[in-house]
Amino acid sequence: MDFSAYRYALGTTNEAKKTAVRLATGSEPICLSVPSGISAQPMSEAETIEGAIHRAKTVLARLPQCDIGLGLEGGLMYDERYTRQWHLISVCAAWNGSELQLGRGLSFPIPNRAVERIRQEQIELRVIIDEWSGTTGSNHQGGAYGLLTKDRIRRADVFRDAVLAAITPFFSTLYR
Repeated sequence: MDFSAYRYALGTTNEAKKTAVRLATGSEPICLSVPSGISAQPMSEAETIEGAIHRAKTVLARLPQCDIGLGLEGGLMYDERYTRQWHLISVCAAWNGSELQLGRGLSFPIPNRAVERIRQEQIELRVIIDEWSGTTGSNHQGGAYGLLTKDRIRRADVFRDAVLAAITPFFSTLYR
C-alpha cells in the first residue's frame, strides 16, 4: 500500500502528531490548527473520539485540496471493570469526505496521582508531565509515554499506530 500517494490534512500543528503522520504515511501533512470541540483534557474514550472526528472533518473542510482529513486526539479513560485504573489513549479519525475510519493507539496506564491533580486543579496532563520531566512542551515530544517508559515509547509512536489503523481501510482491498 502506498500511503504517500495521498495528501493529508492534519487538524493540528503539534510536532509529535505531525511526526506520527510522517512515520505512518511517508508524506508531509498539511497542518492547520482547528478546534476539537471538546474539553482541553478529554476524560473519556467517547469524548476523545468526538474530538478526533471534529478535527478530521473540520480540517478537510478547510483544506479541500487534501484527500484525507486526520484528527488526532489524546485523552484519558477509566477502566472501571478490570483494573480501576486511568489510561492514556490516542485516537485518530480519518475522513475522506464521505467515509469515516477510526484508529486507536496504545492504551497506557497513568499514575492515579496525575488524574487526581487533573480533576482537582482543572489542568491538562501535559502540565503535569512538563513538571515531572522538568521540560516544557513535552506534548510536542515524547509526552507522558516518553517520560513513563524512559523514551522506549514516544507520543509520535503511539499516534503513528493510530494513524495507520485509521487509514488502512481506505487503502486495503480487504475492507471492500
